Amino acid sequence: MLRRVASTPLILGDQRVDRGIHAIKLVPHPGSWFPQRLESKDYAMPWFCPKLVFHIQIFCPGFGPILFLPFLQGGKLWVCRGLSRLRRCPQAIWSSLGHSPPRLGPSDLPQAMIKIMGGRSLKLLCAFLMLFLHLKSALAFTSGLGDDSVKCIEKEREALLEFKKGFAEGYQGKLSSWGNEDEKNCCNWDGIYCNNQTGNVLELKLGLYGLRGIISPSLLELPYLTSLDLSYNDFNQSHIPKFIGSIGNLKHLNLSWANLNGPIPHQLGNLSLLQNLHLNNNDLKIVENLEWLSRLSSIKELDLSSINLNMAKDWLRVVSRLPKLSNLNLASCDLPPVTDLSSLPHINFSMSLTILDLSTNHVTQSIFPWLFNFSTNLVQIDLSDNQLGGSIPDAFGNMNSLQTLILDDNQLEGGIPKFVGNMCALATLSMENNKLSGKLAELIHYLSGCSVEGIRNPSVIQSLRLGSNLLEGEISEQNFSALPELNELSLSHNSLTLKFSNDWVPPFQLVTIDLSSCNLGPDFPKWLSTQWFLRNLDISRNGISDSIPLWFWKQTTVLFYINLSYNQIRSGFPDKSFFPIPDKYGQPQEVENPGLTILNLSNNKFSGSLNYFLCSYFATSLIYLDFSNNQLSGGLPNCFMQCQNLIVLNLANNNLSGEIPSFTTSLIKLRVLDLSNNNFLGELPWSLRNCKRLSFLNLRDNSFSGKLPAWIGESLSSLVILNLHSNKFHGCIQLQLCWLAHIQFLDLSQNNISGNIPQCIYNLTAMAFKNTYNKRTIITHLAYLDGTQVTFLNGGRFIYVFNTNVSWKGHSYNYGKNFGEMRSIDLSSNKLTGEIPAEIFSLTELKTLNLAGNMLTGLIPQDIGRLQQLESLDLSSNQLFGSIPASIVDLNFLSFMNLSYNKLSGRIPTGTQIQIANPLGFIGNLALCGPPLTPKCPGDAKPNVESPKGGSKNYQEDEDEFLNCLYIGMGLGFIVGFWGVCGSLMLNRSWRHLYFQTISNLNDWLQVAMIVNIARMQRMFQG
Repeated sequence: MLRRVASTPLILGDQRVDRGIHAIKLVPHPGSWFPQRLESKDYAMPWFCPKLVFHIQIFCPGFGPILFLPFLQGGKLWVCRGLSRLRRCPQAIWSSLGHSPPRLGPSDLPQAMIKIMGGRSLKLLCAFLMLFLHLKSALAFTSGLGDDSVKCIEKEREALLEFKKGFAEGYQGKLSSWGNEDEKNCCNWDGIYCNNQTGNVLELKLGLYGLRGIISPSLLELPYLTSLDLSYNDFNQSHIPKFIGSIGNLKHLNLSWANLNGPIPHQLGNLSLLQNLHLNNNDLKIVENLEWLSRLSSIKELDLSSINLNMAKDWLRVVSRLPKLSNLNLASCDLPPVTDLSSLPHINFSMSLTILDLSTNHVTQSIFPWLFNFSTNLVQIDLSDNQLGGSIPDAFGNMNSLQTLILDDNQLEGGIPKFVGNMCALATLSMENNKLSGKLAELIHYLSGCSVEGIRNPSVIQSLRLGSNLLEGEISEQNFSALPELNELSLSHNSLTLKFSNDWVPPFQLVTIDLSSCNLGPDFPKWLSTQWFLRNLDISRNGISDSIPLWFWKQTTVLFYINLSYNQIRSGFPDKSFFPIPDKYGQPQEVENPGLTILNLSNNKFSGSLNYFLCSYFATSLIYLDFSNNQLSGGLPNCFMQCQNLIVLNLANNNLSGEIPSFTTSLIKLRVLDLSNNNFLGELPWSLRNCKRLSFLNLRDNSFSGKLPAWIGESLSSLVILNLHSNKFHGCIQLQLCWLAHIQFLDLSQNNISGNIPQCIYNLTAMAFKNTYNKRTIITHLAYLDGTQVTFLNGGRFIYVFNTNVSWKGHSYNYGKNFGEMRSIDLSSNKLTGEIPAEIFSLTELKTLNLAGNMLTGLIPQDIGRLQQLESLDLSSNQLFGSIPASIVDLNFLSFMNLSYNKLSGRIPTGTQIQIANPLGFIGNLALCGPPLTPKCPGDAKPNVESPKGGSKNYQEDEDEFLNCLYIGMGLGFIVGFWGVCGSLMLNRSWRHLYFQTISNLNDWLQVAMIVNIARMQRMFQG
């Protein structure tokens, strides 16, 4: 029997089906072989299957859920992902489909399922088809009760219309049909659920309705409202209304992903009946504490993830006082670390809390004592991306009910934890990006099964993620023989060597494989051909030098994520006989399941043309395509109109040539376009302006020509990085480029751009503020933009980081990591004239400024000292004159400066960063002097008599002091010399007689000598 409360059933044969159904429960009669439970829900997931109708989850007694995702095509029900556990309860499954259980091995299971599900006699399939045809609104989450005999209350109808007025026209989504003359009964409106007896509005489910506006207080006129869901709408950074705390009957409140801002109102604590509260992923915060939360005594499910709770020092004490809490999600809340556990209430909640997510916080190992109090009933723990250190406590081994343990991205170390062998219920073990060491083979042995009361139970491990650790050893197929339930395996970035034979058939069917850097090469792993349900594959950096076999290209039709980058794969692409190409009307021919969404084949040796691949139906579902750093040649085909979901397109560093076709008309979701380092030419296609959401545009190192388009600033206002380096653009810098308020990196260097630097450059405000535009932006349900990186969700996370070449400190570097902090302007090697506008120095977060190789004139503006964050400055090879501004010494982070080959003059200002600079940065300025260019300036050896601050006065004082000392010395010398000689002769008689006798003898000697010498000279002249 199918049953739902407060709805009118529709009879389908002997089944009762609701028009407002969201789940189906099949209660089997005695002796029936129907499954215990079967759920149907429209997941709206075109990335899994473009024609997905529903998913089925079958619960078999004692074996847990089995999930498969079918879609309808060609009269068959095709399975989109694995049924690795289906063979464990074949009688229940196959009997429910009207068939006897087949005698098949695991390798035959997928084809058998597809074959059997394609039959017309399937009772279950027929029931779902009737349900889908008659109840489209139910399966699409647009369920009104649809009972015309129940009329809504007029007062509540008016309140709903008033609520609708709070949303802007054009952003009312499905609410636009409210109040139409064709349907006045509000109980039949989209998203409204009424009591089928009284007509009172009970539930308001408007999630994902595309609404934009405010939440109207008219909701207070709905006194019996028990459920309010406004998630995934846009409330334009408004606050959560305080009046919501007065809707006393609310049991379910969901305001997640609603662009709300401000403090969380403490009035929400008045909702004593509230059982589910979701406020996650908004710009909310708390004022002081979470005390209001402790009043929600009925709360069972609490999700405050991605809300700033760094002020909530009482968070652990508050959540410990919620006796019915079973699901707690405080991920990415910036929680303060726990320091004191003694003040926590001594209450045993071990029978309530089952799911705990504290990931991406500042939690340390001090949380463990509190955590182990819940050991009896915890089912799921996520402590990833925290500050856990030391070894993993053995107390985890006492959590007998634990099914999921996630400890990724911490500082855990030590050997392999042996306790995992005692956790019989453990299905997911994830400890990636830690410092765990030891032999991987030992851990796999521990996980191969557990013993309970002496009975050996087989392993139930389904997900094993141990990437980015210090594990080592050689792994062969024998190590995995005891893991038949495994469907996810991640061993990337360890010191492992995986050696599997070519004919190995694994005992499991994997959905996700991440074996990056595991030394799988040089041959392409053939055992992958046995994994029919594989969705995500990463075998990058494995030294594979083989070509890709044809069977793998066929398998790409069911794969979702492929990463084969950083290998040496040398093959080209199959020819047009393999790839379906467009028909004569330009429409692509369909293949049976184009599910490939993320494809990364970068850094290999692929060659040839992309035409057949890009024009095939295989490319229609792509959102990420990276062929960079290969040897591709030829031009781009004009068939990108079918790739309307592309978010990232990277074809950099190849040998592609020709003009860019007008394919960009259809790429309205494109965020990243990198065609750098190819041989493209011609003008930029006008259709590129339709990519209004572009954040990253890299066309450097090509031969593009024409004037610099003004529409770049007019239409591509979301640009964060624009790199047009080394092309052939000419003309002036258009004023419209100043409209790029989000730009953080602007490179127009090595072109033929002329004219002045526009004074409006100060409008590039992202270069004036730090982290202003790094707010997370949802692109699709599969991807979001976070600053300068795009994160793709594919069961895990795949991150594409913006990267480009940056002229940094005189050299060119490929810059990617931490690009969010980069602020750069490079206009070098052009023909720019005029003066450097002073407005450029209002961009105070600039880290590099390069205007070298132009014809700029005038003075260097005195405001250059405002660029406090500047690290690299290059103004060389211009015609700048005058002195270097003294304020340049205020650039404390400046580590590279080049002012060479200008007409600068005067003394180089004195400062620490200037004096240690390279002297080559000042050469070519003939009138420039001072360290570090020259030791002194001309005239430094002479007194500076022209000093306006008293230099002449100081010099005169020094001269007078010298003369005074000279005269005093002469006087003292005369006195000492005269009286030293004369005084001695006067006082000593014998000295006096000896002195005068000596003088008399000397006189006689002189006279005799003179007479003799004169007589001798006379004789000489006479002779």
